[in-house]
Amino acid sequence: MDIPLILRVVGLAVLVLVILIAGAYALWSGVIQADIGRLRAQAKAPSGSVITVERIAALPAPAVRYFTRAGVIGAAIPRLVRLSQAGRIRSGAEASWMDLTAEELYSTNLPAFIWRAGMPSLTLPVVLGRDAYLEGEGSIVMKLLALLPVADERGDELRAAGLMRYLNEMLWFPPPIWATTSRSSPIDADSLVSRSPTAGSQPKPPLSSTRTVARPTSAPSATIRRRAAWKSWETPISATGPLAGLELPTHGAADWKLAGGDLRYIELEVTAVSYDD
Repeated sequence: MDIPLILRVVGLAVLVLVILIAGAYALWSGVIQADIGRLRAQAKAPSGSVITVERIAALPAPAVRYFTRAGVIGAAIPRLVRLSQAGRIRSGAEASWMDLTAEELYSTNLPAFIWRAGMPSLTLPVVLGRDAYLEGEGSIVMKLLALLPVADERGDELRAAGLMRYLNEMLWFPPPIWATTSRSSPIDADSLVSRSPTAGSQPKPPLSSTRTVARPTSAPSATIRRRAAWKSWETPISATGPLAGLELPTHGAADWKLAGGDLRYIELEVTAVSYDD
């Protein structure tokens, strides 16, 4: 047996594999960065510049309390919002948790986001993926070693889910929420319901199932329930703190509401928020 030859062949195979994986990461990262570039290019300057007492005076009482507690009076409405996140995720009740870090970029006008996540980290990701709501369309793609898709979904359900996720995550950039809550109606003294059509650069059929129920009570650490025709989920917030000069959620999770009981599938800490970077 020619041991040196075998070692050379194995070494060559490893080198080819490393080059293949490195190329795949470069290509997939380039696709994600191109999506981010599209979001930035399409983001418009928000209408109005500062949230005032007069702007929120006519809103439902829970919204007024929320805006006051969050500290948005006098705050500028940003065009772009960036979040840094760390936490863990799993695919099912019997699946193991996997660490992740993520960066998310939002446009406030038109509504859009790109969530770029690496598991166990963005620095050395085994799985690199992105969740997006862009140009009125939703999609999620996750790739093992940037090569093998472990999730690839798009279509009307993802479009509705993407818009609902966007509405929920406006908790991290509350100044623009007044435009959504201005189309809301109170449920009771502590709750309001907001309905929004699909947002995007192209006309889309309205999504009547896109519905957000908020119970802000006295703090921006409210649970937001997002419902659609096929399933529902909740995103309980467990802590708030100072971020970007406002009082914003710092720790939270997401739970599928299933017939057999709740399934918690992600837990996150928001480590940084910045506006118009």
